Amino acid sequence: MTVSLRLANLKKMHDAKVSDVVRLAKDANTPTRQKQVIYGCLNNMCQLSAILYGEISAEPGNYDLLEKAARLDDELVQLRSYVGSHISLRVHTAA
Repeated sequence: MTVSLRLANLKKMHDAKVSDVVRLAKDANTPTRQKQVIYGCLNNMCQLSAILYGEISAEPGNYDLLEKAARLDDELVQLRSYVGSHISLRVHTAA
């Protein structure tokens, strides 16, 4: 599979799920564990995006594709950060 096709597939997956991810992250009724799983999936997507960016940057002359990969990577990192900010941290202290 070419890098452009892999980038298009990753972008399509991001675009299809971003509204659901934001909705679930904002919802106070979404269990913390589900938010953690979503965060983990986004972390994996960020890793894939970074690998893809590296592969694109290794090929000379792919500046347009490189810019698209950079934008997608930034969007994924921001979405992961957004989900992470909505994961509650439970602090247990000794009485």
